[in-house]
Amino acid sequence: MKTLAAPFLLLAIISAAALQANAAIHAGSTDAPTPGWTRIRTVEDYNYALRVARFAVAAHNKEAGEKLEFVRMYRGYVDGQYYQLFIQAKDKLVNRKYETVIFENVPSKVLELVFFRRSA
Repeated sequence: MKTLAAPFLLLAIISAAALQANAAIHAGSTDAPTPGWTRIRTVEDYNYALRVARFAVAAHNKEAGEKLEFVRMYRGYVDGQYYQLFIQAKDKLVNRKYETVIFENVPSKVLELVFFRRSA
């Protein structure tokens, strides 16, 4: 009977360790899309991200020939020189959600639209 209990005991210990490690990883989670991204939380960062979000809509309109109107930014993350923003924009009469990533060349303060797409 002791030979059957040893593998189950080992499996239980490994499972408990894996669950504890997973909980430790997600304990300080900021719901960031990937490691390295941090949620925009301060007023100064938020206000600057709003300018970046408005730039993203304008750049998308220019590239795609659309006429989206910026409504609001409801979530944003920053990773160094990249901003990942979740925004709402009006497409004719319908408000839709979009996800965008913008690169900022810090020394020159030039913004570049990396991608802009509708989100679910």
